[in-house]
Formats: sequence, C-alpha cells, structure tokens
Amino acid sequence: MLRLIKITSFRYVLMFAISLAALISSGCSPTAPEIIPVSGNLMLDGKPLPNVEVKFIPMVDGLDGNMIGSGVTDKDGNFTLTLPGKTESGCCACDCKITINEGPMPDGIRGGENEQMAATKFLKSLKNRPIPTRFNRIADTPLSVTVSKDQDFNMKLSR
Repeated sequence: MLRLIKITSFRYVLMFAISLAALISSGCSPTAPEIIPVSGNLMLDGKPLPNVEVKFIPMVDGLDGNMIGSGVTDKDGNFTLTLPGKTESGCCACDCKITINEGPMPDGIRGGENEQMAATKFLKSLKNRPIPTRFNRIADTPLSVTVSKDQDFNMKLSR
C-alpha cells in the first residue's frame, strides 16, 4: 500500500512539473508591439531619393520578418510603410534599425528580352545615385529610430 502511494504521488509531482513547464514556456513568447501608421520623406544631400526601398526593422527579440515595415519612395522621396501581407500602412511601435536599398524594377523590365540592358538603363535614369552602401545592411546602417505615434519620419541623409 505504501509503495502504491509513493508511485501515485510521484506521478502527480511529474504531471505538475510538466504542466508548470508548459505554462511557463507558453508565456515566454514575445508580444508584438502596437502597429501604427508610418510615412515620411527621404532626402540624400538635399535631393529626393526616388525608387528606394525603405525598411524599418524592429529590434525586439523573437519577432520575425512579418513585422518589418517596408515601402518604396516615389519621385519626391515620399514613402509609406506596410507589413508583409497587410494592406493597411504601418510599422511596429518600438526601436527600429532602418535600411535603404534600390527599389524594385518596374514590371515592364522584368522578364523582358533585353532585361539586363533595360535594368541598367532604368537604374541610370534614377536621380541622386548611388545610394551609400552604409545604409544597405542592418549590421552597418547608422540609421535607427524609436517609432511612436504622431511622429515625422523625414530623413535627411548625406553621403
């Protein structure tokens, strides 16, 4: 009888420990920061930087690429960020690193017969180039911001 009680109590302790571990590990996943609208303007040496992909990368442990806000500048350097798979504008309200890279090629260039020549011609037509390489990678970029509501994201960069 005593042995049966020891085995039964061991099982209860084991079940309790497993339940506690599951409860603790489920509570450790990061919660995503609030998503807020983000738009702004990008200038390089006082001139607009057109057709550039701007990314705001949250510096919150555990968030994946679905929380990176990105947008492409228009001819005047204006951009609005969106999250992958979302239609509304936005970005995480938190500390973010900012990267800047060449934007996408226009649809007519991709898949064409002379794709390489057309792409080269298109890139040469863009104003205010080249983009300084220090803005291209998250490891190198000096650009960072704490995203919050009612904030201007007008960036004036220099070579």
